[in-house]
Parts: sequence; structure tokens; C-alpha cells
Amino acid sequence: MNLKKILINVIIAVIIGLAIVNIVGLFFAKQDPITALRSFPLKGFGILIVLLFLDYSIQAIRTMVFVRFMGYRLSFWRSFENFFFTIFFSFVTPMSIGGQPFQIYHLTKNGISSHDATNISIVRMFEGIIIVSVVDIIFLKDVVGILRGTVGLSVIIVGFLVTLGISIAGFIAFVNKEFLYKIFKFFLKFTKSEKIQEKEIKALAWLDNMSASTKTLLLKNYWIVLVDVALGILVSVLSPLMLKLSIEYVSHVKVPLTTIWGVISMLNTIVYYVPTPGSSGGIEGFYQMVFSHIYGARASMTGIFVFRLVTYYLIIFIGLFLMMRFTRFKEEVESVGQEGRSMDDNK
Repeated sequence: MNLKKILINVIIAVIIGLAIVNIVGLFFAKQDPITALRSFPLKGFGILIVLLFLDYSIQAIRTMVFVRFMGYRLSFWRSFENFFFTIFFSFVTPMSIGGQPFQIYHLTKNGISSHDATNISIVRMFEGIIIVSVVDIIFLKDVVGILRGTVGLSVIIVGFLVTLGISIAGFIAFVNKEFLYKIFKFFLKFTKSEKIQEKEIKALAWLDNMSASTKTLLLKNYWIVLVDVALGILVSVLSPLMLKLSIEYVSHVKVPLTTIWGVISMLNTIVYYVPTPGSSGGIEGFYQMVFSHIYGARASMTGIFVFRLVTYYLIIFIGLFLMMRFTRFKEEVESVGQEGRSMDDNK
């Protein structure tokens, strides 16, 4: 992870994303991206940016409150920075895998122990899975009704099943840490290198600390998790709202927000497995496949393109600017990369 590699990933993401937008425009929507942008009202961009800032602000408050009740202090702007760069690194890494390592690193640099930082990240991840699962179940009937008989429905159903499978597997792994201990202890028996043995012993101690942190969080402070889940449900509706507004600014069709919420929730389970930086191209393609059945090809193409400009491309360009402008951000990125390589060398 370094600035050069991130820049390459951004270029790849932009090329793939714009290529898909142009293909969709040429063969399905019968319009080019420039024409699509010209047809979009200027005030719409402002509203979308305000909603995006609201989204990130609520996420920052979630982090700030969560950390506070874990016994640490993190200012609003540090929390905002943590969430912003977590999203940024998800956007510039294949299959969105880069966000959590930076989130954990950033929390530890702000005085939070590594096992607590990892615990916060993992618990929040499973909260997200739970929220998605609940939304999927609640709105599945409505989504099936509106997409019945389309190819998009098949994609939606696959997304629902994947979400359900991940939720069940994740819950089993999360509550059964003894399984992780057994894996470490099994390999410890066959390791002759004293250096590797020391690393594995430290890893076992780290797992003990994290397990204790998890038990404290879930048993003694469970209400904190419930509050965070409630805020997570609240903020999860903002992205569907932004997409709905983006498309309906150029469409006469009006669809209930709950339907868009359900569709996006199920779709995102699939699209983020596309092995491109930030799943670029996959989101544009899959969203178009489904929403064109709801709004029509041209309105969907325009709305999805504007939605991605605001929620994806704007973020990666701001993130790049901050890293190139401010030395501290660049040093943090390189530090995360060095720690990642060290972990690989010790495996």
C-alpha cells in the first residue's frame, strides 16, 4: 500500500467505471455520459452532497460514541477522518478489502489498544451484516413483486442467499473463538522455529485479550451495541435515498424508498465481490441491470452515473488530494502498508 499503487488503482477504477457507463449508454440508454450529466439538474448535485456529508457525519458520531463507551476518547473530526479513509481504502482496493486494516490502524494510532480496535471493527462489521439481513428479509416480498420475471430478480435472490449464508457463518465463527484457538495450537505443535512459536504465542495472547474485550462489550455493554445498530439502520437508508433521488430527478416514475432500500441491500452483497478497485464497473453494471426494469434504461443510466460521481469518484479524488497535499496522511498510508507486509512475512 503506497501512493503510487493507490493512484494506479484509482486510474483502473475510473477507466473500468467509465467504460461500463459508456457501454450502457451506447447499447441500452442511447445516450453518452456528457448528455446524461447535462440532463441532470444542478440543484440535485448540491442535495446529494449534503446527504453524503450527513451520512458520513452520522457514521462519525457512531464511531465517536462507540469508542467513548469502550473507555476511550475520539473527537468528532478524528472519527470523521477514520470513517472517510476507511471508505476511501475500500474504494481503492479490489473487493473493498482495504478499509478495515486502515480503520484498525487509525484507531490504534489514536490511543486505542489493538485488540479493542479490532474488536470495534469486527463488531461493527457484524452489525452491518445483521442490518443488511434484517432489511433483506423485511423487503424481500416487495422487491420480488416489482422485479418478477426479470433477470434482475435472479441477481437479487442470489444476493439474499449470500447475505443469509454470510450471516449464519459469521455468527458461528464470532461466538466460537475456541475454534480459532484450536487452529493456532494445532500449528504450534508442528512449528520448530522459536521465532514463529513466539509469534504464535503472542497471537494466542492477543486473541485472549480480544475475546475478553468482546465479552465485556456484548455482555456488560450490550446496550451500546443496540444503540449503534439503531444508528446503523438509520444511516443505511441514506444511500438508497441518494440513488432514488438521483434517478427520479430525470424520471417520471416514482418508487417507494423501501423498495429501493431492499434492492440496494441485496445487490450490494453481490457487487462488492467484483475484483476491481471498489468494485468499479460491477456496481454500474449490476445496478443498471436491475434498475432499468424499474425506471427505464435512460433514467437509470443517468441517475446511477451521477450517484457514483458523488458517492464514489468524489471520495477517491478528495482522498488522493489529501494524501498528496498533507504528509501525515501519506505517512499513515505507508505505515499501514509496512505493517501489512510484516504480517505477511511472519506467516
